[in-house]
Amino acid sequence: MMKTLGVLSCMVLAACASNAPPAPPQPPPFDAAGYFEFVTDVDGQAVSGSIELRHADGGGFTGVLSTSATEPVPVRSVTVEGQRVTVVSDTPDGPATLILAFEGDAFTGSWSYAGMSGVLSGKRIR
Repeated sequence: MMKTLGVLSCMVLAACASNAPPAPPQPPPFDAAGYFEFVTDVDGQAVSGSIELRHADGGGFTGVLSTSATEPVPVRSVTVEGQRVTVVSDTPDGPATLILAFEGDAFTGSWSYAGMSGVLSGKRIR
């Protein structure tokens, strides 16, 4: 009798477990292609900028980083990890690195360039 109750209990638990709701679907991978505008502060001066990223033939991205304080420079690499995008461009003064954390079309992040660094915020325009 005890063995029958034990088997019955296991069957009830298994049936209850199989009625659990399915896990929510994973969000689609973040697509970093687009046109983004941002603002930051460099030594007390407001600086605006943009990043234009396009899908490259064969995978990856290509694009241009522009700011109101520098000449436009080509994007060397783009890394996407979840909702985080790292953009690296080569400048005459060394690499410029922007790390962007997206929430929808808005982002916050940080930058480093020529021994300086700061925070930035912006949004996807298209």
